[in-house]
Amino acid sequence: MKQKTIIQVWGKQGSGKSTTIKIIYHELFKRYIDPTHRYSFPLPGEISETLICNGIKVGIESLGDDLWYYGLNARLDNFIEIQNCDILICASRVHNNVAAHLKDLADTYGYRILKATNYRGDEPAFVHNNVNHLSAQHIVLVVDQIIAGTI
Repeated sequence: MKQKTIIQVWGKQGSGKSTTIKIIYHELFKRYIDPTHRYSFPLPGEISETLICNGIKVGIESLGDDLWYYGLNARLDNFIEIQNCDILICASRVHNNVAAHLKDLADTYGYRILKATNYRGDEPAFVHNNVNHLSAQHIVLVVDQIIAGTI
């Protein structure tokens, strides 16, 4: 791995950020922990978990609406300051206090930030779970490359 990285999945409210991140969690779990792992939609609740993927610690947080909701501030700090995650995948709105806090954490602890958005399209032309799944798969490919040290 070249450098610790925050992958910030950002977008407006209701754009599928949390769903995409929950899919990323399940895809990483299936790829690095248990290849027989299965999941189905809808994916319940928010997720705040840490996985070890080929020896790399990956923190995953799907809540990103406001830094002060449900202890998000403390969880983000914990991923970086206490758990020393190598990669943090988290949600934020385009411009909010979560985005500003992620920048502060990155600057303080030497992380780089990669901003990603999930694919979006209006239903019925696109089924949201289908495009969120594609978005998640592509972000997992980026995580694979970060773990391998190629990006």
